[in-house]
Amino acid sequence: MFRLLLRIYSSCGELMNALENTYVISHRSQADIISVLSHLGRVRALLPVQMSPLEEEVMRKSLWALVNNRIFFQHPDLIRVLRVNENVMDVMINTLGKRAQTQSSGQAPAAASSPASPCAPEATSADKDTSHEMVVSCCRFLCYFCRTSRQNQKAMFDHLDFLLENSNILLSRPSLRGSTPLDVAYSSLMENSELALALREHNLEKIAAYMSRCGLQSNLELVDRGYPDVGWDPVEGERYLDFLRFCVWVNGETVEENANLVIRLLIRRPECLGPALRGEGPGLLDAIREAVRMSERIAAERLQQQKQQNPINMNEHGGEKSKNQLFGMG
Repeated sequence: MFRLLLRIYSSCGELMNALENTYVISHRSQADIISVLSHLGRVRALLPVQMSPLEEEVMRKSLWALVNNRIFFQHPDLIRVLRVNENVMDVMINTLGKRAQTQSSGQAPAAASSPASPCAPEATSADKDTSHEMVVSCCRFLCYFCRTSRQNQKAMFDHLDFLLENSNILLSRPSLRGSTPLDVAYSSLMENSELALALREHNLEKIAAYMSRCGLQSNLELVDRGYPDVGWDPVEGERYLDFLRFCVWVNGETVEENANLVIRLLIRRPECLGPALRGEGPGLLDAIREAVRMSERIAAERLQQQKQQNPINMNEHGGEKSKNQLFGMG
């Protein structure tokens, strides 16, 4: 009874709160709205369950269908009002939590299993880990979401701490640029001076901590492909440098507060730049010269390999050129 009386007196307040979450749209976009709501319903239906690979595929297709819908870019405020970004963040949080739990639980059976059992490798190969595909789909959606409006950037900036804590995921794959948590992090503040000034030291300190590890380890994938070991991980290190660049250089101007903060963090962790600080001073110049020589040597080796693979084509072109010269002289 008391609740009914309270609603009678607070009806105007409830209407005002409802109007804040109300969005008016033209009847011409009715089909697009129906499509958005149907795919959003699938996403929300799969949130509380432990998704199987088939359900993860449905989730990825639904997210991509939401991005391809005209409502996504024409009405970015509607996507934010529907809290689609919050649902996608929940999906990514659940996926990363499931991945961490699987990795922690998989280490114990691996240590306990005997190496003589032939069924162990078959069992591990049968369980395919598709968590990275789900993370890529969520991050791609959130990157597009941040590009639609500054208000959407602000909505994602509230999750910056979580994104930076998981910013080292999937960075070793250059083909996934624009589809990692680090990409979502700097998409949430890219070309936005207000949000760039809202960065604090503990935010950038996480990037400096991850970047310092690049100066202490090598990229095994590059070493396996025959590239020389430079004592630094250029793939992940470049991505972290890009993030710091977006924090300092905003809208064609330098944010001095962030620049001073980045310099202080690099001074505290000199291993961030790896081989650039070797020696007493000219280490950076030596690193640049060494990188130039390395790229020239790699280009020369590739050119020589191409010549060895196609000697017949080179001879044919040479013969045609000599015939043309003879015809010209005649």
